[in-house]
Amino acid sequence: MKIPKTALIAGCGYVGRRMARVWKARGLQVHAITRSVEKATELSNDGIEPIVFDLAESIIPPLPDVDVFLWCVGFERSSGASRQAVWIDGLKRLLNALPARGDEDARRVLYTSSTSVYGDGHGQDVDENTVPNPVAEGGQACVSAEALLREYSLRNSANISILRLAGIYGPHRLLRRIEDLRSNTPIASPPDEWLNLVHVDDAVSAIDAVSRMESPPSLVNVVGNMSGTRGDYYRTLAKLAHAPEPVFAVPSESTAKTTLASKAAPAMRRGGNRRVVSIVRESLGIAFQFDSIDDGLMDALHRSAASDA
Repeated sequence: MKIPKTALIAGCGYVGRRMARVWKARGLQVHAITRSVEKATELSNDGIEPIVFDLAESIIPPLPDVDVFLWCVGFERSSGASRQAVWIDGLKRLLNALPARGDEDARRVLYTSSTSVYGDGHGQDVDENTVPNPVAEGGQACVSAEALLREYSLRNSANISILRLAGIYGPHRLLRRIEDLRSNTPIASPPDEWLNLVHVDDAVSAIDAVSRMESPPSLVNVVGNMSGTRGDYYRTLAKLAHAPEPVFAVPSESTAKTTLASKAAPAMRRGGNRRVVSIVRESLGIAFQFDSIDDGLMDALHRSAASDA
């Protein structure tokens, strides 16, 4: 596989925008899909070529013939479109709209999935060999999208790499929680359950590494090696932000059973308790900067204060 010279990114948000800048700095010609005219202008100012359309719509304009295609589309409830419409139907239409390539010039397709696909591990470790068993809608959609990609790779000349990202944190992804801590707002989640995270800079480094590998992995968990509990995370954040100790309000067993099936408890439906590890990450040949949440949170707070996007 050749080092890519051109790239197309679907989803130029918190991760995708950073990835576009990295690839642009490496000399790649970068195209990015956005449904926002305002964001299209910002991308153009960064030297990134925008393609404006809505992934939930059926009409797709002609797409460039690129060496690498990255899907890192987040779910925006404000858009009014369902996960099925964007993450499954939109992905399928987009893949089918990409210009065809031969085996000797196969395209790299990178898909940012989620570690939520593993569901509840009952506090145990899960890795790339663990069979997915998602309990949340987002994890279920990711599993469906992963299956769609594998089917696509059988019918097309494409090298598929699925990157299951843990919870992403970093600059400007802390402010709401800090305000909650300072106001003693209770955190409605068990403090002793695992919280699997990856700093946004490490997520971008992993995606970049996979895009340039001669033989990239078909699946890798992108997660910090020093996972801690939710209590560890919020106590560290409170200390660094000079906020009071976190307050946890864990619902009783009867309340949990009642609210689990309702739409009033999104945090409880999100995943389950498991520690996500990777037996593949070492093959990427890169060192994460922020395996420790102490270092990652310190960096994120510092850059947030400095208004570093």
